[in-house]
Amino acid sequence: MTINYIEGESMTAQGKWDEIVKRYGKEWNIKQLGGGNGNWLLTKKSDVLVDGKSYRGFVLDHYGKSKLTKKLVDKFRKDVDDGKIKIS
Repeated sequence: MTINYIEGESMTAQGKWDEIVKRYGKEWNIKQLGGGNGNWLLTKKSDVLVDGKSYRGFVLDHYGKSKLTKKLVDKFRKDVDDGKIKIS
């Protein structure tokens, strides 16, 4: 079983709303940046993949957290290795 932590990302982009949504909307969260001059802040949340499948929600719910960090994923990995958490 492979457990991988995917770090969150952010970047800025310029352009019209329609173009930005078309290009980035499926993978990125988009927010207006600045005073409406066509600048956008794009962000992706961190994730934890177990054999290629996202377990972000499961890990956050299990530990009662709202933010997924590398340290939390390391704890999750250790708990899985120690048999405290069963994943099918």
